[in-house]
Amino acid sequence: MFNWKNRRILKQCRESLHGGRKWLRLNRDLLPDKQVADFQAKLDALEVSIKAGQAKEAAAQVDKLQDSVGAAFPDRKHSAIRENVEVFLVAAIVAMGIRTFFLQPFKIPTGSMQPTLYGMIVDENYNRYASLPQRVVDVLAFGKWPVNPRADFAQTISGVVQWMLFGSWPTGGVCVDRGDHIFVDRFSYHFRKPGRGDVIVFDTANIAAIPEASRGKFYIKRLVGLPGDVLQIQEPHLLVNDRVLDSRLAFERIYSKEGGYSGYVLPDLRADPRYFRRAEDTFTVPRDHLFALGDNSRHSLDGRYWGAFPKKDLVGRAILVYWPFTKRLGRIE
Repeated sequence: MFNWKNRRILKQCRESLHGGRKWLRLNRDLLPDKQVADFQAKLDALEVSIKAGQAKEAAAQVDKLQDSVGAAFPDRKHSAIRENVEVFLVAAIVAMGIRTFFLQPFKIPTGSMQPTLYGMIVDENYNRYASLPQRVVDVLAFGKWPVNPRADFAQTISGVVQWMLFGSWPTGGVCVDRGDHIFVDRFSYHFRKPGRGDVIVFDTANIAAIPEASRGKFYIKRLVGLPGDVLQIQEPHLLVNDRVLDSRLAFERIYSKEGGYSGYVLPDLRADPRYFRRAEDTFTVPRDHLFALGDNSRHSLDGRYWGAFPKKDLVGRAILVYWPFTKRLGRIE
């Protein structure tokens, strides 16, 4: 029985010797020469004890090795908090990388792409006496926020929480649908060219025809013109190089003038558009530029008013509605 116990102790000590040697190899560059020599001496002493079959002495040497490891890298104060902060920072860096190079979230602010995508609109028929479960679902899932248009952000959030939890409608408030929240693919255009029909997001910083105070915002429209294309509007169709723009589903919906679509129309002359003032007018997309129109042609400030935009200002392709949970949830076409 005694010999069996000794053999088990010696086996464990041999494993400790192997682990100690590996630990020293990995951390040798981090330790002062004195600590390296001291640790190596303890390893040698442990090896001698194991070869001599001195189980008790070998176990004592293992304890000394463990003490040396603890002295070399002592536990830091608040290590759990530090580790959590490090995990958070790594997650934040990864999220920022994804947002910068792959997927970027955007919110649709206006109705220029309706009914494909909705911006913020007022729901005048919302039931102000909805039950608690219905209120929670409406706010969190469907983005229906009762807000006072004159309230600041903090007051708005406070009012939404009070309504959702206690049914307290804000004074002067209206129900606002928060608009579609989407993901934009910033990656794929590095490997393929933008195509007609893509719903795109672009920067307006270099569009000279947009008032300077409004420049620098991100717009979302449908790409219809590529460099060199000759465009013409003959309601409800858009002609590209003297032919009606292709028959893919998205354009068929727009041409149909059904379900909220109005077709492509000539711009309102009262807004003093620069292009397409008459059905005979054409526009040639310049080199290294793109041309975009809104699906809600009657209520869209788009290329009919300010022309094309530089291709370098293209942010990416809108691919997915992720909130609210309406019938538009999912892939954008």
